[in-house]
Amino acid sequence: MPKILTPEEILCFRNRMCDHALTSFAKHGVEGISLRGLAADLSCSRTTPYRYFKNKADILAALRQREFGRIADKLEGALLQQSDSSRQLHALFRAYLQFAISYPDSYRVMYSVAQPDSDHYPELEAAIVRSGAPMRQVVVALVAAGKMYGEPVKICYLLWAGLHGLISLHLAQLLGNKQELEELAAVMVSSLTSAISTEPDKTRSE
Repeated sequence: MPKILTPEEILCFRNRMCDHALTSFAKHGVEGISLRGLAADLSCSRTTPYRYFKNKADILAALRQREFGRIADKLEGALLQQSDSSRQLHALFRAYLQFAISYPDSYRVMYSVAQPDSDHYPELEAAIVRSGAPMRQVVVALVAAGKMYGEPVKICYLLWAGLHGLISLHLAQLLGNKQELEELAAVMVSSLTSAISTEPDKTRSE
C-alpha cells in the first residue's frame, strides 16, 4: 500500500518536481519536460510522479502558477514600500524588471508557454490575474486622480508591453548588459508615463 503523505510532504515533492521541470525547460524547452524524465531526475519510480500530476500539461500549469505567484509576491511587496501612486508605479516596474533579470527561466516559462486547456487550470488563471493586479490598482488610482488620461486597462497593456518587449530583447541577447537594460527601461517608462500623463488636446477631436 502506498504511503499516505501529509499535505506538507505533497507540497514539498510537487515543488521539487517543479524545480526539476524548470531546469529541464531551461535546457530543452517544453519538449524536455516529461514525467518519466522527472522521475529519473528525482531518483524515484516511474509511477511516482503520476501520484502528483496527470500529464505534462499539469506539471506546466503547476510550475507556471508557482512562478506567477512569485512575481505577484514581489510586485505586491514593491507596492507596499511606497504610498504615492506615481512612485508605486516606478517601484512596480523596477520589481518586475529585477524579477526577469534574476529569474530568466521563470520569466520565459511564464510568458512563452501556451498552456493547453488553460480553462482547466483556474488556480493558474487566478495567479496570472493576481500578478497583474498591482499595476491595475496603481493605474486606476492615477487615472482617478487626474494624473493619467485614458482607459486603465489599455494603459496597463501599453506599459506592460513596453517593458515586456525590452525584457524579451534582453533575454534574446539582443541588448547590452544589465545596466544598459535598466537605463533603457527607465527612459522608456518615463517617456510612456509622461505621454499618458499629458491631457489630450480636446480641440483635435472637434
